[in-house]
Amino acid sequence: MNQITHVFYILSNALLIPVMLLLLFSLIRVLTQCGRSLQEFLSRNQHREQRQTVELAIQQNQAEWPETSGNEEFLRTLQQIRNAGDDLPRIAYSISQAEMHWQRKVDLLRGMVKLGPSLGLMGTLIPLGPALVGLAVGDIQTMSNNLVIAFSTTVLGLFVGMLAGYLVTIHKHWYQADLSLLNFAAERLCGLSEPSEHQQQQEEKPINTRTRDAGDRIHV
Repeated sequence: MNQITHVFYILSNALLIPVMLLLLFSLIRVLTQCGRSLQEFLSRNQHREQRQTVELAIQQNQAEWPETSGNEEFLRTLQQIRNAGDDLPRIAYSISQAEMHWQRKVDLLRGMVKLGPSLGLMGTLIPLGPALVGLAVGDIQTMSNNLVIAFSTTVLGLFVGMLAGYLVTIHKHWYQADLSLLNFAAERLCGLSEPSEHQQQQEEKPINTRTRDAGDRIHV
């Protein structure tokens, strides 16, 4: 039993350095995502008037939408929908690709929401063993060093999870609004194409009627 306990003790202590490195990597990653989110926020503000103009044109069911240009996934997808015309499979494919792109970004942040606190908890529990051993033998210096590591990893893990959770909320709000407008634009575009087909059928109907009348006169 003592040998098994000793093996577990060695293995848990061996995980301390990898956990600290992963926690440091997660911190750098979430700070990088904060910078990208800030860049996306500035880009959205830069194209806000363009987005509002297009949204107003869609709401008013205008036949022609203003041209859209920009590096945002929303603007690119909206331009693809505009160029697709009445090609419904192409419209559905463009919207699904944009949705998958946004889902991957949100899933990455959600992973850090869980990863940060988990690493922080591991970084807290692992040093407690050596700290208790130091307390038992009266080594206050060892105990204090391990407690510092434990508390530091806890704080960093919670910070990573909290920041990532806040970014998830922001991005979900952005992408849900974008996806709603894309679906609305696709429905409007389909609604514009349906009357033209119906009108074409109405135009063909009198022609077919006149053709049948002419055939009847010929047979008579």
